[in-house]
Amino acid sequence: MTRKETIIATILLIIFGTSMHFVHHVPFFNHFMGYIFPVTESVMAHMKMVFYPMLLLSIYLCFSRRDIREIGAPILGAFAVMPLIVAAFFSYWGFVRHELMVLDIVIYIASMVGAVHLANRWRTCAFVQRLWPLWIVLIVLAIIAIGVLTYHAPDWIIFADLG
Repeated sequence: MTRKETIIATILLIIFGTSMHFVHHVPFFNHFMGYIFPVTESVMAHMKMVFYPMLLLSIYLCFSRRDIREIGAPILGAFAVMPLIVAAFFSYWGFVRHELMVLDIVIYIASMVGAVHLANRWRTCAFVQRLWPLWIVLIVLAIIAIGVLTYHAPDWIIFADLG
């Protein structure tokens, strides 16, 4: 992606991901929408807010470049920053014992910027392009796992509603 395209994509993905967080407040929110949009104020919700926008970036790149091999890099970028979201959240949560919206926003924006940056760097990697069928399988498995964990999460703190 060009520098301008990367900046625009990053801003749009941050806006889309942030708006995902508020969908559960709309009157027509239903159980099915919860598989994609966050339903609680949890660390897992913030991971969803990175995964689905990056999935949209993958789809956009595949269609705009007319090349299925573009699908992997954004997903890898999302997977790479997800552990950092958990680490950053619990680093500050360990001190203050409650959520701080400002820090959550900073962590989210930094995560999205990092994910897009990594995706942009990995897009031309032959290894990433060659394994495009694997990335499709991982996307499907991630969508299933995220959906199941949304409503049937174990009693772990990353799934707890900390809001």
